[in-house]
Amino acid sequence: MDEPARGVAGSRRLLPALVSLAVVSYAVALILPWHHRWDPALGAYRIVDGIDGASWLLGVIVLCAVLVWLLGREQAGFYTKMAAAVTAFLALTGMVVDYLNWQAVGAEVNSPVYVGPGFYVALAASGVLLLSTVLGWRWIESW
Repeated sequence: MDEPARGVAGSRRLLPALVSLAVVSYAVALILPWHHRWDPALGAYRIVDGIDGASWLLGVIVLCAVLVWLLGREQAGFYTKMAAAVTAFLALTGMVVDYLNWQAVGAEVNSPVYVGPGFYVALAASGVLLLSTVLGWRWIESW
């Protein structure tokens, strides 16, 4: 196998693996603590896990799973690149909006905002998704 063919074969394996890593990271982030919420019935703060505080990530997980399927196909092209870009944009926008929303919730009750490990795991997964999108945009043309 010559050098360019080996690079193309490596990129065909790396991109689905990166997006799969993002899917697994998002799923792990959903079970970890994300934020705390004031519970008037308890008169105290309650830790909110990802599935309660960031259920929008389920949609991102589905989009990423579709993206893994598209990247595994032989004829990945322009539409796959656009799907990757839209998915990365939605994931990063969702993370920013989630952070700003919880900052506003914390300001309402005049308390410091707790951002738990689940948020940071999902933020790292969004970075991996963005990296796979940038690499895919460059590599899919050579497939």
